[in-house]
Amino acid sequence: MDEIPDGHARRQAAKRAEILAAATEIFFEEGYGRASMDAVLARTGGSKRTLYKYFRSKDELFAAIVGNVSDRVLAALRPPLGDGGIRETLTTMGERYLGVLLSPEGLALYRNMVAEAPHFPELAQTFFSNGPGRASANLAAFFRDQKAQAVLQIEDPQRAAEQFLGMVRGDVHLRAVLLARKPAKATVRKTVAAAVDIFLSGTAPDLREG
Repeated sequence: MDEIPDGHARRQAAKRAEILAAATEIFFEEGYGRASMDAVLARTGGSKRTLYKYFRSKDELFAAIVGNVSDRVLAALRPPLGDGGIRETLTTMGERYLGVLLSPEGLALYRNMVAEAPHFPELAQTFFSNGPGRASANLAAFFRDQKAQAVLQIEDPQRAAEQFLGMVRGDVHLRAVLLARKPAKATVRKTVAAAVDIFLSGTAPDLREG
């Protein structure tokens, strides 16, 4: 008897993922303004009733797309397991974070939001709250913990998180967004290493020499 609801739940999850994948392609190809629920339906098949059962509006569907990418960012900013020091931890987190931003989905989402934000300010707020806002808040919580353990000397963990992520993104992300130039892995490593050095020089001066 237990297999029936489990099978139903799996089918529902698969259908939702199918809709989300199709919507992601359409939104990134057409932009939010030109994308439509009808276009998603045409690509996935089925009925409008089914589509609207999973996502009640285009706004809700876009929020789910943002959430998907944001979840990957949050996973990247999760402190790695192991006994590595703060420098190794920040380096790993920084490289993972930049890797998500430089992924095809990450770049496409950012480009779309830059183009659509003036026309859809509420959409831009959704993107910021569920994307960059979540990322900095998540990292700030980690910094508060490190401050409590006297590992980092930080007055404002939230501001420190925003500044660290800004240094990690740097011109590497901007060049990728504007010029479609994917940086070499060595460039990513050097960018993150420099960001970690600068950050630790102000928050953990005893560790600035590595």
